Amino acid sequence: MATIDTLAVNELSFRGKGNEFNKFSRLFKSLQDARDSLASGDYNPVEGQLNLVIVAGEGIMYFSFDLNDFVSISEFSAVGNQANRYIELDGVNDYIEFDNAGDVLDFTKDWTIGVTLVGVTGASSAQNMTLFSRGGVHITLKAQEGSTNWGLYVTSDNDLYNAAKRAQANTWQAPGDFSRLLFVYTASDKRLKYFIGDPSTGNFVQRANLAIPQTMVDGQNIAGGLCIGKQWTGAGGSSFSGICWNGGLNNLIVSDMAFTGPHLTEYFQTGEAFTEMELYGDVTAYAKLGEDTFPNVTDEKGLLTGGYLANGTADDFKDIPTE
Repeated sequence: MATIDTLAVNELSFRGKGNEFNKFSRLFKSLQDARDSLASGDYNPVEGQLNLVIVAGEGIMYFSFDLNDFVSISEFSAVGNQANRYIELDGVNDYIEFDNAGDVLDFTKDWTIGVTLVGVTGASSAQNMTLFSRGGVHITLKAQEGSTNWGLYVTSDNDLYNAAKRAQANTWQAPGDFSRLLFVYTASDKRLKYFIGDPSTGNFVQRANLAIPQTMVDGQNIAGGLCIGKQWTGAGGSSFSGICWNGGLNNLIVSDMAFTGPHLTEYFQTGEAFTEMELYGDVTAYAKLGEDTFPNVTDEKGLLTGGYLANGTADDFKDIPTE
């Protein structure tokens, strides 16, 4: 029997359904090595195939042409837990806006707001990426591409420069391509909690528990409706302002309750549509994002009205990536 001491293979192709062939190639030392090889043209995935690689410390990953990045194979199974489509915000001037907001982002009321990511790109330098806004109230994540520590920065009146108008915390975790994010505010103790979860496993962790100072509550500006991903300018210049969100979003939920134990577990669990969850009865707004006719964004509960994608195109309403 012959023994092969070393076998060097560029790629393996395995037959899938019918005459479909999927590729298994490359073992990269790091995710950065994989991205560098892609950028240089050294690695060339083939569209229409499942392009699998092994990345040390990450495990088996596949290349998504929709996200233009490598994604953990565990996220492949998470696709079914998403809505069918999503909205891609370009990080330049796209944003989603509703005419009203209910109780959400009002620091005198209890509320919960959450969204599921479909790809996310941090800024090239540390900048505040705006996720949710209402008037002068903004929830932002200070993002830097390649950084694992995305800080949480919140203001109640367009002002991250003055301590009386802001709250902040290090989170020590960057959201992933399919992360589920949830913000829960309780007016009685003026606490804003931030959770990140993985819909492929159902695991979640609390990454911040901000104390909102009374000066933020007293000085809040909540004029206008709810916006997602909209840039804004504040006191202190660009370092203390918010840039547009860069990435895909779906499954927006809003509640006039502060979610606790059972709600949190169910929200982050796998395999069940939001409309089938028990918590759906406590949700005051639910928008799948991207499943309407462009530019419309519809809240199935009816609280948020007049929803639309501003400055975008019909191509920003995309199918959830499956390869």
